[in-house]
Amino acid sequence: MSELMLPIVITAVADPAAEGFIASTLFAQGWSVVFRAIDWDCLESYANENPEGAKNALLIYASDLTDISKLRVNEIAPKFRQIIGFASANNSNPEFAELSQVPAAAGDLVTLVRGFVRAPMLRTLAQMPQPLRKAKIFAVGSAGSHTGCTLISINLAMELSNLGRSTLLIEANFRAPSISAMLAMRNIGSDSSWKTIAPQLSLYEITQDQAGDVDSVMSRASNEFDYVIVDIGSIAGLSNRLTDRRWTSTMTTWCCDQADELMVVARSDYLGLLRLNQVIELLLQTSVRPKLSFVLNLKSPGKRGDLEQSRFLAATTPLKPLRVRTITKDARAVLAAEDERATLIESNERSAVRKSIAELASEISS
Repeated sequence: MSELMLPIVITAVADPAAEGFIASTLFAQGWSVVFRAIDWDCLESYANENPEGAKNALLIYASDLTDISKLRVNEIAPKFRQIIGFASANNSNPEFAELSQVPAAAGDLVTLVRGFVRAPMLRTLAQMPQPLRKAKIFAVGSAGSHTGCTLISINLAMELSNLGRSTLLIEANFRAPSISAMLAMRNIGSDSSWKTIAPQLSLYEITQDQAGDVDSVMSRASNEFDYVIVDIGSIAGLSNRLTDRRWTSTMTTWCCDQADELMVVARSDYLGLLRLNQVIELLLQTSVRPKLSFVLNLKSPGKRGDLEQSRFLAATTPLKPLRVRTITKDARAVLAAEDERATLIESNERSAVRKSIAELASEISS
């Protein structure tokens, strides 16, 4: 299985309801369920007759399969790329006592399988409940290019800190990291921990060296700060990235599995709305745990802006977002902040764009 391909899946589950749930849930994500074994002999025959297909496949089995044993599982495991086991609903086989049952929710199943595909040696087959933590975590993603995703991330973090909330801003836009440049900060990526850049505001950058420690980094951040804002950049091709094992997809996948809210930023022009609709199609087919929200940035003034907002609302409504926000175009204020390498509140706190982001910060912190 190449790093950009979605998994090929083989199921070996006797309970038709459980197998149907697993197969249909993964199929809905765009994953190919190529074989569905009903007993162990059937599974072994497939593996022996299709060695090339098996070695590129993810095997999902359950302890209720006829003639299953731990020995047989261990013998067949090398023939598959990866295997995941689940306990049956009434599991009485002591050989499989360590297995957990199939998650009841589709999102939990997808999150578990997705994480196991990316890092099988680091995952356990537990139910993966949302962890208890102090911080609220917001991932800010871009529906296309030049949406203002980074600008909004920086200034939302600043506004939250200005409200007295301890806030961590994380640079995780691996394709085009910009936060350090926009704030004239140096050597952020080389720091082993976050760097305080303003009262109640810290900055951290996920680089290739830190990508393998994302779980521990986010665990520490979640217990130290009130809010964590993660700039993940473009989320185009989201389905592929969520099973991509390259380091550049690590933070996006973590956010889609663990963040409290995924905030999608889109431009208001024709191409911006086109890219937004493409991302929405992906989100309709992809299970993510965070609640969804949308921000229409660079909205035109007057009647044209009203039309842009109407189209934006029509596109986002099917996803039943937690919140929908619009930010009016204010090129002068944005350019002034860029020239000064400062946040909007530092450059021109009375600007319309700054007030819009301040209102968003107040809304999510209330």
